[in-house]
Amino acid sequence: MYFIVSGGYLGLMGSPIVWVGVHRLHHQKSDVDGDPHSPKDGFKHALYEWMFDMRSVQSDEEMRAQVPDLMADPLFRKLGDDHSPWQAQLCLGLCIVFRVIIWAVLGPIGLAANIFATATIFWSTQLVNAVCHLPNVGYRSHNTREQSRNVWFVGLLALGEGWHNNHHAVPKSARHGMAWYEVDVTWYAVWLLEKLGLAKAVIRPPKSLQRKAVESVESAFSFDTGAEHILVKQE
Repeated sequence: MYFIVSGGYLGLMGSPIVWVGVHRLHHQKSDVDGDPHSPKDGFKHALYEWMFDMRSVQSDEEMRAQVPDLMADPLFRKLGDDHSPWQAQLCLGLCIVFRVIIWAVLGPIGLAANIFATATIFWSTQLVNAVCHLPNVGYRSHNTREQSRNVWFVGLLALGEGWHNNHHAVPKSARHGMAWYEVDVTWYAVWLLEKLGLAKAVIRPPKSLQRKAVESVESAFSFDTGAEHILVKQE
């Protein structure tokens, strides 16, 4: 578990307790008052500004109450259990140390490759917040209560997380890409870990929802003018 979490932490995501607490709040209040990063409050807010003023929408106490499972882990608590700048500064400091080690071991080319990968990971995650809740972008396969969208280029950049409407339909599912053409690299990795016995109790979307996702997209993009456009009806 720590190995997988380290990927997010060294990708500048900050404290695991904070990022999980914020994400759970987002699912509870998606696109309504209290959503920490809805584009309804502005594109720049959803992209990055929300990170600088989280206490205005979620107190430290409320965040800790969101994550009792993570609060039980002493290492996660040491990495930060509040919205103070300290936890972000600690993450930045450890990320700099990690990249100094990369430079020493792999040289400037290895460092440049790592920085490029880190920037891609960081900003693709922010694009999920900012783009995948915009109206008239991408498509909806499920009539969820918020405005989440499946956006193909964010899906590719974020390794599957950009199939965001699918994610909101089944938040606990490890698989976001429900149709065969919704490329989900994260799911492929989880599937492999499961086959190797390294991942247990993996949650999948119900097959009925997978079929619905395929049928909805095919209907929405049908060239038959008489077809019922399910996605348009859902908007």
